[in-house]
Amino acid sequence: MENPYVIVILSSLLIVFSYLFTQISKWTKIPSVLFLIGTGVAIQFLVKSVGLNIPDLSQYLSLLGVVGLMMIVLEGALDIKIHRNNIKTILAAFTTSVLILGITNSLIAEIIYYFLEVNFIDAFLYAIPLSVVSSAIVIPSVHTLIPAKKEFMILEATLSDIFGIMLFAFWIKEPPAGQSYFEAISWNIVISVGLSVLLSYILVYVFHKIKTDIKFFLFLSILALLYSIGEYFHYSALLIILIFGLVLNNTHAFFRWKLKSFINHEKVKDIRQEFVMITNETSFLIRTFFFVVFGLTMNLEGLFHYEAIVISVMIMMVIFLTRALNLKVFLKSTIFPQMLIAPRGLVTILLFNKIVEHYNIVPFDEAILAWVIIGTNLVMMLGLIFSGSSEDDILRINIGDASETHLDYDPEEESIE
Repeated sequence: MENPYVIVILSSLLIVFSYLFTQISKWTKIPSVLFLIGTGVAIQFLVKSVGLNIPDLSQYLSLLGVVGLMMIVLEGALDIKIHRNNIKTILAAFTTSVLILGITNSLIAEIIYYFLEVNFIDAFLYAIPLSVVSSAIVIPSVHTLIPAKKEFMILEATLSDIFGIMLFAFWIKEPPAGQSYFEAISWNIVISVGLSVLLSYILVYVFHKIKTDIKFFLFLSILALLYSIGEYFHYSALLIILIFGLVLNNTHAFFRWKLKSFINHEKVKDIRQEFVMITNETSFLIRTFFFVVFGLTMNLEGLFHYEAIVISVMIMMVIFLTRALNLKVFLKSTIFPQMLIAPRGLVTILLFNKIVEHYNIVPFDEAILAWVIIGTNLVMMLGLIFSGSSEDDILRINIGDASETHLDYDPEEESIE
């Protein structure tokens, strides 16, 4: 494996197979992530069967996870249009993601506290990764849904990632002297949002003024730099990625009144199309290697422990029942298949690895993590297979006069005025 040509050959084959998995996923609605994890598991079996040892790849998994999370959130943001007809969708996705994350996290923590006999503080920390919906899996999987449901699911999954990471950062960090947790969280959010909005305006303005051909990966590097600096100082830096993508994709909404003169909308539109292409390609590449490496490093021996399976089933029951109850409050008509689209994936693995690497607490059975990831993806698959895709299947949000408002918007509408 030290031969660079062998590494190139294997990497190229993985990318080719990942593309094939993506096409198969479109036909069968089986999430491509299951094929990728299965590929990693198959490679693990093959390597062990010939008597070779698998090197420690955990550090690479963390690196791929960080880069992948950035690209996937940016990919989701660049797919969201802000206009008059979807304000209720955005508010509903925001509220739903917060409520579901909070309730699910508390209930899963109770299960871990009771069955694994750890203190509740540690149980709550372990529950955070299991409570976050994976936008890395949702975004490429909901293409068959009607526009309103697709938009809602992308928003909810992206916000779930952000809020889950924020909750994790707040839970492990002691508040500054003289401040309560509530004050520390409030200041963190205010500073994060303020800086994210300001930096996004500046970046979009500078970005569309650059005339050289070398600019896309330059800006991805700048975003990665800002994100890493923010995370290093425990701010909600993922908001920078989200807001930058929203501003770039919706200059008609953000650059208004006197700010209109600062932007050439036609030029930004052309830049955005190229940016979307590069972002989608990079996200695909990162997703491929991340989930294959996860399957390659998965602890297969513990997968069939009785206790791990029972706990995993209980956690999944909490996940889907909580979604059903919460979504019913906000969706007046059907809640199908939204209640079944709650896959766990990249963020779950990334946060769990942070716990294992940096916090000396009671060990957690990795089999529970694996079964929850596999199980939630299988349930999502069933939801997508049996979901309707007709335009009569309208998503309605129970906020204000939502019963009067259909969220299947006109794609030609470019302004929220």
